[in-house]
Amino acid sequence: MARNKKPRKAYRPDRRPAIDRLPSLLEMHALFTPIFNTLDELASGEVMHEKGIPVMLFEGELAEIHAALIGWACCWDRICKDRGVAYDSSPLRKLAKKLENGVMLEETGIEQARASVELTRQVFMRTPASVLKQHSITEQIAIEFEKRDLIKEAA
Repeated sequence: MARNKKPRKAYRPDRRPAIDRLPSLLEMHALFTPIFNTLDELASGEVMHEKGIPVMLFEGELAEIHAALIGWACCWDRICKDRGVAYDSSPLRKLAKKLENGVMLEETGIEQARASVELTRQVFMRTPASVLKQHSITEQIAIEFEKRDLIKEAA
């Protein structure tokens, strides 16, 4: 071997594959900041809207809050069921229904939704990235099927 080349790193089969890694704090921040900011806006009573529909900013695009909350609840129902965590998504679903129907929100409902999201944050930090990715892809597929009226409700 030439002297000017570095030797290869030793092969270590005992190293965990990158796919089984836990999410980083940066990933947690990127995912949860928009939903916590939205809940803060709802609590303050001032929310962005488009044509009278409450919207939130997510990854540079506006998304309807009620649809985002339902998608969040469905996805986390799936993840928590897989991980054996008792999770109640009803506060998020109730909040989404009120937003969709234009009903006045109550502070207790927003705080219950925040507690529900906080539980998902804790589960997120303890769940391997591969499991999170698998369930989010499954939920995205279910949402696309629902949009195309191939199934009545996202699984």
